[in-house]
Amino acid sequence: MLIKKKIQLMLYNFKKILLAYSGGIDSTVLLYNLVKLREKYPLIIRAIHINHNLHKKSDDWMKFCFLNCKKLNVLFIHKNIYINKNNNIEENARKKRYQIFKKIIKDNEILVTAHNLDEQCETFFLFLKRGSGPKGLSSMSTITMINNFKIFRPFLNISKNEIFNYAIKKKINWIEDPSNKDIKYDRNFLRNIILPKIINRWPFFQKNLARSIKNYDEQEKLLCDLMKPVLIKLIQKNNSLFISPLYSFKENKRNFIIRKWIEYNKYYYLPSRKLLNIIWNEIICCKNNNNPQIKIGEYSIRKYKNYLFCIKYFPNLKNNILIWNDFKKSLILPNKLGKLTILYHENNKKKITHIKKPENKEIVYIKFNNPTEKYYFNNSEYKKNINNIWKNLNIPKWEREQIPLLFYNEKLIAELKNQLITQYGQTDIVEKNNWFIYFQKKY
Repeated sequence: MLIKKKIQLMLYNFKKILLAYSGGIDSTVLLYNLVKLREKYPLIIRAIHINHNLHKKSDDWMKFCFLNCKKLNVLFIHKNIYINKNNNIEENARKKRYQIFKKIIKDNEILVTAHNLDEQCETFFLFLKRGSGPKGLSSMSTITMINNFKIFRPFLNISKNEIFNYAIKKKINWIEDPSNKDIKYDRNFLRNIILPKIINRWPFFQKNLARSIKNYDEQEKLLCDLMKPVLIKLIQKNNSLFISPLYSFKENKRNFIIRKWIEYNKYYYLPSRKLLNIIWNEIICCKNNNNPQIKIGEYSIRKYKNYLFCIKYFPNLKNNILIWNDFKKSLILPNKLGKLTILYHENNKKKITHIKKPENKEIVYIKFNNPTEKYYFNNSEYKKNINNIWKNLNIPKWEREQIPLLFYNEKLIAELKNQLITQYGQTDIVEKNNWFIYFQKKY
């Protein structure tokens, strides 16, 4: 069996396994090893195949994986993804795969992948090309956490050549994806051109590099241990970063803190030195009220007072207007903000608020804050700036941009935030002249 004794015991401790199964030689050999291991230990194995739909034989490969799992009595799951070929195919495919893994994986189940020693070396060179520090150069770990679930890589210290020889000896069939030979992709260029020449000259290069990777990993863990007391003081309960002390720190120390804070916020792609410099110079050290931000993937880095926030990026809604004509139907809000529902009888089980019922000719609509606009508040003859109210309530600008505002004609009746409704002006508490409005958030 290719899986070594130490790894066998680790797998036994996990017991519930979700195998990322492409049908290639690595994952197929891993599948056979897991099935053999199941004869010794009470493992529950599921295999998930993700069809990227990038090749004309994609469906045939899915069928191959299905039949293989059926023969081995392994529960088979398959999902389709579609990728924009004009963008970074590798990165987009990876993101979509892990989104699916997060949805499929069960409690107490571990995702097992067939990453091997050769791929570990490729990853090292890719991070080296990007100018990464110890964290990046420590490459992949045998066990790691992504998206709140564990990933286990039992083949990480096993070379591709060992896996190939095992497959030939055991007469195992697998899929050959021709795209693995396409050297326009950086990983394939390393795999097919660069690393074979290095290994041909220095046969022990992979094993030695694996030791270097382990050293980088140990250095990174030591740094984390030493900096942990500082990080505990600076990272707040709402995941923001208290930045006032950073002004007195040296550049290397503050860069480490910012990098770890971004990682703490579940952003899994390490910021480059260039990005760290932008965050420091253009966000943290910004002294005007322009409220600058920088977008990294699906997140945005922004500053509010003496704190830095890493928040989910949403498009600005200041030009959106949602007319609410049919009050029998809920009004679905953009950016997954939730929905508004009118209840004609009070339900104590829900968080609801009395709100003045519109008159027959009044147009009811939702819009979102535009910082340059002033509004007529209910029962007011003068326009006022709502930002002054929010500023006094310490609501950051990016939250203001996503707060739904309820209007009757031109008058602002209420703002909706965190399932609570703030009403502007007085309302008559007479049931027939009032609605019970319910704001249900989705995220």
